[in-house]
Amino acid sequence: MASSSQAFLHPDDLAAWVAGREAPASYHQTSTPTALSPLKLFSLNDYLGLASHPDVCSAASQVVLQYGMGPRSSALVGGYTSYHRELEQGLAGLKGTEECLLFPTGFAANMGTLAALAGSEDVAIYSDELNHASIIDGARLATRNTPPSVSSSSGSSSGNSSSGGNRLHIYRHNDLAHLEQLLRAAPPRQRRLVVTDSLFSMDGDFADLPGLAALKARHDFLLMVDEAHATLVCGEHGGGAAEAMGVAHHVDVHVGTLSKAFGALGGFVATSRAIKAYLLNRSRPFVYSTSLPLPVVAAASAALHVSQRESWRRRHVWALTTELSARLRVPALSPVIPLVIGSEEATLQLSSRLLAAGLHVPAIRPPTVPAGTCRLRVSLSSALSHGDVAQLADLVLASGATLQHLPHLVAQKRSGVAECCRADTSRP
Repeated sequence: MASSSQAFLHPDDLAAWVAGREAPASYHQTSTPTALSPLKLFSLNDYLGLASHPDVCSAASQVVLQYGMGPRSSALVGGYTSYHRELEQGLAGLKGTEECLLFPTGFAANMGTLAALAGSEDVAIYSDELNHASIIDGARLATRNTPPSVSSSSGSSSGNSSSGGNRLHIYRHNDLAHLEQLLRAAPPRQRRLVVTDSLFSMDGDFADLPGLAALKARHDFLLMVDEAHATLVCGEHGGGAAEAMGVAHHVDVHVGTLSKAFGALGGFVATSRAIKAYLLNRSRPFVYSTSLPLPVVAAASAALHVSQRESWRRRHVWALTTELSARLRVPALSPVIPLVIGSEEATLQLSSRLLAAGLHVPAIRPPTVPAGTCRLRVSLSSALSHGDVAQLADLVLASGATLQHLPHLVAQKRSGVAECCRADTSRP
């Protein structure tokens, strides 16, 4: 069985990639395995290495042989099966909610949920400035009929604060004092929805979910948390950062994806029966999209079972996180580790140097991240070994690159929030 953390390329194709040239004709030809060069992937979000797990592959193959891709229709018309229902029930159990609704992607889950829940003129959205693009676009869609306004004063380059008027407010990253200031300024009787990632995809830090829960008790808003990068990775049972921090019951809407730690594809919203019923009828990405193919659903269900049975996978990915943090002396808060270099040229050069050595670690540049914080984004997986991490660390150190420490990552490392998220997953 092939590893989900490794790929194989023809040497000519790899050389062309390193040099930034178009791949030669061999790119389209079949080569024998002995002629291919292995490439270790520090670039994927398959945190538990489940994409190539035998049980996951077997579940998908058995279903496709028996039913093909399954009914090709929207869930409301004819695309919903017992396999979809079983997965929804399993995800609701994982998140501790009454119900769950599957979406075609995690992006669609955020877009469709925000547009449905906050599309009314009497609902305001409060969004962290570093939230994922799917949250940004969903918030823009929900507030599209109101004039533009900017609530954030941080100068973020994320594009999160470009529209929405008095119904879309962007608070500074993890700044709950700023969020509370915005909430207090809300008009009387305006309903409010606060949305945040739990684990931020470019910096690898966590939202202050206990702080948001306390703020919710004072200001009575709907709390929506996107756990795309934390589900199956954080918490004793893999329920996510909200479980690990002990505040899952304060979250009204849990959004997740099946394309990361599940190693499959799709999105979901775990929530109450009432909110599910509303989304089922009003969320256009759900209503008007073909339901997930049966092999994908079967694979995700199998991945969920494996994650519960093989809890060592969570412990291992966190052990790798600790090791890389120690070797490079960077404040790694999660399996998403930014190696911040600063300039685009130096970042691209180091990425190419690692690629030539057989390691794929992508360079991230503006507008995805702010200018001056170009970085290599390391994504760790339990499919990687301690030797793989040691090789990466040795090559980075040998390059002589100076790694910057983002102040908010250092501050969160000292606060212990990240330790809370890894505590339940690090136990023997």
